[in-house]
Amino acid sequence: DIQISFIYFVSGALLSVSFAQTHQFYFVNTELSWTDAQSFCRREYIDLATIENKADVGAVLNTTSNYTGKVWIGLHDDLENSWKWSLNDSSFYVEREQTFTNWQLNQPNNLNGQQYCVAFLSGNSSQGNWDDRDCNEEHGFVCYNGKPFFNIFVQIF
Repeated sequence: DIQISFIYFVSGALLSVSFAQTHQFYFVNTELSWTDAQSFCRREYIDLATIENKADVGAVLNTTSNYTGKVWIGLHDDLENSWKWSLNDSSFYVEREQTFTNWQLNQPNNLNGQQYCVAFLSGNSSQGNWDDRDCNEEHGFVCYNGKPFFNIFVQIF
């Protein structure tokens, strides 16, 4: 996989972009609740990030490489233990991509019966694992445009 990352400042928020073979991911270092992050991503991109495979985990880790902590992704529990991606377009996914998971050990645990949204754990030791969290917590988040990105052209003078 060829991956390139760029960092931009957008309206006071640090934005980092990662291009991988699957999708373009955008880390927004502004702390919002899961619902507010979803609204932002749907307004500015396509949706909160859907992570379909290990390559996507690596791309999101690249995008969040200068950040250590929890960031929202698009996975949420719409019923008890019924995890769904925010982007609910079955034509978008190929076989098995909707069922890929990368849970942290002993997760999801629905602590206190209030953990219906998923945070991606960013940082050197996290390996991009996931943790179920209370949706009202505020974290940075990862959006994506959902479009494949296959070609990178670099012109050197």
